[in-house]
Amino acid sequence: MEKLSFDSFIAKIKEVDHAISKRGAEYVMIHYEGNNCIGIRKNTNKPFEIDLAKLYQAHVECEVINTSTLKKYVNRKQSPSYAILMKAGLV
Repeated sequence: MEKLSFDSFIAKIKEVDHAISKRGAEYVMIHYEGNNCIGIRKNTNKPFEIDLAKLYQAHVECEVINTSTLKKYVNRKQSPSYAILMKAGLV
């Protein structure tokens, strides 16, 4: 997949307001504050926060993006990160 500039990457990510993981976990109320993506995992009602600069770094550095390769960049938030990337059409 083509690697985007940071601004293009962020613009695509910010179009996402909800996402569903490959295993069906639903992430809702996704919004953006500065360089962070914040939302709620619907089935547990637990919040998550993702540093978008680190997610972009994964986008640039990883040939293959999946929850395993994302761990180094967004530790413990791989599932919502991957779901958001899928919804944005970036994986």
